Order: sequence, then C-alpha cells, then structure tokens
Amino acid sequence: MNTYFNEITEKPVNVSESKILYKIPAGAMCGNGDLGVVFDNSDKDLIIHISKCDFWKFVPGAHNDGGIKTVGNIVIKNIDLSQYNIKQYFDKGLLECRFGDTEIEFFVAPENRICFQINAADTDRFPCVSIELPDTCNSINSQYVQDSVSCCSRKFEGENITLDSAVAVCCKEIEADSTDGRKTSRYCIAVVTNFDDEKYSEKAFESVNSCNYEKDKTATEEKWQKFFSASKVTLEDKEIEKFYNSSLYHLAGCMGNTEFPPGLFGNFITDDFFPWAGDYHMNYNYEAPYYCIFSANHPELFDGYMVPINDMAENAAKFASFFGCRGYAFPVSFGPKTLDVYSQPDCKEHGILFLGQKSHAAYAAVIPIMHWYSTYDKDYARENYYDFIFNVAAFWEDYLVKKNGKYIIKNDAAHEIPYYRGKKFRYITHKGQIEAVNAINSLGLVKLLFQGIYDISKELELNTDKLAVWQEISDNLSDFPTFIKHGKKCFRYSKRGIRWRDDNTVGLQHIYPASQIGFSSGEKLLKIAKNTYFINDRRLDDNGSNSYLPAGARIGVDPDFIIEGIKQNIKEFAMPNGLFRHHGGGIEHLTTVPATINEMLMQSYEGIIRLFPCWDKKSNASFENLRADGAFLVSAELKNEKVNSLKIKSLKGRKCTVECDSIKSVIRKSDNQRIDFTAEGNTVTFETKENETYILI
Repeated sequence: MNTYFNEITEKPVNVSESKILYKIPAGAMCGNGDLGVVFDNSDKDLIIHISKCDFWKFVPGAHNDGGIKTVGNIVIKNIDLSQYNIKQYFDKGLLECRFGDTEIEFFVAPENRICFQINAADTDRFPCVSIELPDTCNSINSQYVQDSVSCCSRKFEGENITLDSAVAVCCKEIEADSTDGRKTSRYCIAVVTNFDDEKYSEKAFESVNSCNYEKDKTATEEKWQKFFSASKVTLEDKEIEKFYNSSLYHLAGCMGNTEFPPGLFGNFITDDFFPWAGDYHMNYNYEAPYYCIFSANHPELFDGYMVPINDMAENAAKFASFFGCRGYAFPVSFGPKTLDVYSQPDCKEHGILFLGQKSHAAYAAVIPIMHWYSTYDKDYARENYYDFIFNVAAFWEDYLVKKNGKYIIKNDAAHEIPYYRGKKFRYITHKGQIEAVNAINSLGLVKLLFQGIYDISKELELNTDKLAVWQEISDNLSDFPTFIKHGKKCFRYSKRGIRWRDDNTVGLQHIYPASQIGFSSGEKLLKIAKNTYFINDRRLDDNGSNSYLPAGARIGVDPDFIIEGIKQNIKEFAMPNGLFRHHGGGIEHLTTVPATINEMLMQSYEGIIRLFPCWDKKSNASFENLRADGAFLVSAELKNEKVNSLKIKSLKGRKCTVECDSIKSVIRKSDNQRIDFTAEGNTVTFETKENETYILI
C-alpha cells in the first residue's frame, strides 16, 4: 500500500440535514506552504477555493469582520460531477482528477503558481475556466483582461483598516492541443499579495507569463520528495501510516510563509467567515500544529512561528505592566502584524481578552524551547527567540509569589473564563477560577520556561548573572496539586479553585507538551499521572486529543489503548481529504497522529534516547531520521521483538545517552572504528562529533 497516496471518490459534503458543518473543508486540498486550494462544487460546476497565508483584513476589535479572507475561486464549468475521483499524491504534491470523461492534473508550484491541465472531449462543451471573487466584507474588487490574461484583484483599505491588504490573481491558458477528438488545455494562475511585492498586480502578470508547466511540475515534485526524505515511519498498520504522512503533508502545505504563519485554519479558507477570524489563539491552538514537527525532523516548518510573536513585543510589555510586572504577557489571541482581535471594552481585565489566564506567553514559549533542545542552533536561538523567552521569564519572576519556601501562581485560571466581560458577568459565579492558585497547566509551562531559559542562556553565555535566580525558581516551584477522585490520587486542575473538568485535557498538559513527567519521574508520580489519565477517556476530545494521546505515550500507558484512540479519531473525525473535523480549531488536529506515533516510537526529552518506549513489541515498526533532543537523528527497526539497525547521527557533537538492551559496540561510521562508551544498566553513553554517524550493535 502506498501510504503517500489518498483517493477521494465522492463529492465533498459540507452540509448535513440542511446545516452547514463546522468549517473544516472536506474537499481535496494541496498547498505549497503559502498558497492553498480546496476542491468544492456547486450544483453544476467544479469550484476550487484559493487562499493565501498573508491575505487578511486588518480590522481591530474582537473579531469584527476582520481576519483571514479567501482570495477567490477557480470555477470550471461543463464538468460531469456525477462520476467523481481525485487521487492525492503527497510525495509529489499532485492531484489527478477524473470527472466523467474529463481528466484534470493539478498542483500548486513553489513559485505561488497554480497549474492544471484539463483533458476532455474536443467539443463545444469543453470545460471553461474563470476566476470569481467574493463580494463580501466590503472588499474592493476589480477584473480586467490584459494580453489574453484574465486579471483580477481584491483589496481591503480605507477607514478602520489598520494595514492595507491586497491580492492579485492572473489566469492564463498557456497551452492547448487536440488529438483524436480530445483536447488538452493547460492553465496557470499566479497569486501575489502586496506583502509579496508592492507592485503585486504587475508581479502576478509577470509570474503567469513566465510559467513553464513542466518545470513547475518538476519543481513541485522535487520539493515534496525532499520533504518526505527528511524522515520516514513504517508501520504494520498502513491506515495510520497514511494519516501520519497526510498530516505532515497538510501541515507543510500551510507553514511556508515565514512572515505569516498559519492561524487556526491555515491557508485552507473557503469563505470570509471562518470562526475566530482564523486568528492565533495562544492557549494551545497556535502552538499545537508544531508539536510534531521537530521529532519528524522538519524544524524548517518552525521558521515563521516567532514572527507574529516577536511583532507583539511592545504590546506584550504593556500587557505585562497591567499586572505590575516586567517582561511579556499575552492576551488569548491576536493576528499577524499585531492585529488586535483582543480588545473588548467591557472586559473586566483592562479591556483585554486575557480570559482569566496569565499563561498564554508561557505556552507560546513551549515551541521555541522544543526547537532549542532538538537543534541546539545557537545563532538561530539568539536571533529568533532568546529575547522573547527571556522576557516571558521576567514576567514570571515578578508574578510568582514565594510562600513557605515555594513559588505559587495566583489568580490564573486553568481554563478560559469565557464570560469575563459584560454587564451580566457575575464575579461570584467564577470566583474559584478567577482566584485560582497553582493552575496545573501553568505550573508545567512555567517549569519548562525556566528550564529552557536557564539552558539557553548558559549555552549562549547571555545573562549568566540570572542563572542562579532561574535555577532557584525552577527548584522551588510548587508541586503539582493532587486530590482523591474515584478513590485514586490524581492531579487536580488547581490547588485552590477548580478541581476538575470532564472536557479538554488541560489537566494533562504539564505532561505534554510541557514535558514535566515521563519515564524518569519515578513510579509514584507516574501512578498519579496514569490515574489522572484514565479518570475519563479524552481520546476523542475536540480540543485535546492532540495532547492526550502523546501524553499517554510519555507516561507509558498501554500502547493498544493509544493506537485504538488514533483509530477512533480516524473513524469518527477524519474526512476524505485527511483533515479532522473537530470543533476546537482547524489544523491543530493534524499533529495528533504524527506527534503520538513519534512519541511511541522514540522519546528523548529527558536526556535519554528511548527506542519504542510505548510500543507493542510484537508489532514490527521502523523509523528513519526521527529527531531527538540533543540534535540527533535516530534510525531504528523493531523486528521480531528486537531492536535492529540502530543508527544515530550527531548534528552538534553532543554527548549521547541511549536506553537499549544488549548494546555491545558503538561504531563510528566514517572510519568503521569502535569508540569508547560507558554502560549503566540498560543505557549507554558516548561522546560524539558533529555530523558523524554512529552504529550501535
């Protein structure tokens, strides 16, 4: 079975019983990291929605009519949609479509060009192509023809617009040929925004006229082959393996514009009215799509993550000052270029939607800390995220309260307080959340924050006078609160305030992604973690399956339980195109399968590379070039219940510790020489050199 392939045999369904389903598009999709398309249809015509990561309407306020907007639609008429088949080739970035006797080849090229080829009977009913722009949200639209090129533009400017945005779309038939009663026509559509080029209309016109279909197709295939060559996972369960690959494909399809990283719904926007304006939600939604990218050896997908976060520096300092603190604090959400979607005049917290939480910036720091440990790229850290993490730590230095030798967190809700605004808000109703002490998710995030800033600063030799302060806070941060539920000791959502909720997975996010509990934590803590994990089954949680399932791997629950959870998610929520129709956001659930599988196959966050730590040893599996903390690329095979073919490439020359039974030799690949190592129990430790590969036998 080719697990880089998917076939869609029915028209996408976005309406059920006359109700519009939650806006996760169901049709075939492809993208190049910036430009994305989604297949859809009207009663008669094929509709292909175009969206782009940087096309937003910049209107301030709490989700007025601002937010990410669709670019427009490709409309192809004279198509027989009664027979419907689309083949998706992830490792080629290619769609092959058949509608009746019409065949369409389709791809999105790296140069932000949409290219497609139509082959059909050469009659007066040959499919015709046009571009349609939506007339919603008061956009200013124009359409004209220039030298046989259909050109159009859509822009937002004027009163209340804080930043002008515009996009140009140029469509051209570039080739046509007729043979044996059939005709083949090729089209190119170039899409350029004012953020790509000030002369966006001219640039789009130049781009469409410079299109070479075959070269663009080759470049597209080479891009995706290179992407999937970075790492590989092979499983006996080919359905899970397929969703592993499709999830990475769709994530990469919307993580390529380094100035405009994807919001809640990436660049798969089908109209102007996506929930929450498609913004950047900082209390897990923005971060979740990045959970899996480092272990899957795609750190390049992180390159845009910090841009909107760093853009918010001035505002973040102001927000921190509201709480009498230095450093940075974040509201619950914002948009690119500091787009204000958080101001709410009647909000009880300074007119800003913090929703009772202080942890948003600490959550945002999780992903760059992951980047640090998986790459140890000093120059990148210094340039892109050291200042941010330093300032988030500064906020928590001031905000934490020391009592009886322990640092505690006050007035910080574990969950959003959704109605922390308006005349009808009653403080007494939410008093427990508002005045919460030691919310467990914040404790985990802040613990990781101080671990991260300590290690990064020490390696970069920056602010070393703060090391003792950060270490002291990390050592003396309050323990995770616990209580007795169903007769078992479990983690409590906060020391004082809310004890438990049956929805979401906030009570487990100190395990994952905050990385504070694992196999090295000791049996006592692991037992509490497992008790908490099984209080109720959150494998199908609309907001939390992407952290619940990997957390299970981190604490070593029954791997069959986790695999069953993955399969349930596929059965209940997966759509024909490989997306998941949950209600807690959009692209965040694409991380569920790859993040969980990677944690089951290999873990390294505790300084020890563990192979197949949460895997049914009777199920054969292998992986190539999964990325481990310490900047190692690890390849291994589990066959007949034994680990074989163990290779580790050291990218930064750091000391390597591996947990694996019966390692007798460590061989340096470059000269086939055995090197010294130390063994303790079932772990071995050895020194490495940069860009050297080691074979463990």
